[in-house]
Amino acid sequence: MQMRAGYCGRPDDARYCFDVELVENVIFNLKRGKAAGLDGITAEHLRFSHCLLLCVLSKLYNFMLRLAYVPHYPTLSL
Repeated sequence: MQMRAGYCGRPDDARYCFDVELVENVIFNLKRGKAAGLDGITAEHLRFSHCLLLCVLSKLYNFMLRLAYVPHYPTLSL
């Protein structure tokens, strides 16, 4: 525990940022025609969505990276 006393995490670095172009490239390269996930979103939903979604997703991913927190997705109880 003594070794971690001075640990403050990694500094914010521009090399580890999600920009809109990266998110756009990843979405564009998703395989089409695959089944949706638990959230019901398919690659076609993302690919043909409004371009504003790319900005929102890049901001969300950067916040998650900066805060080191991934929101919990509730499991479906069938």
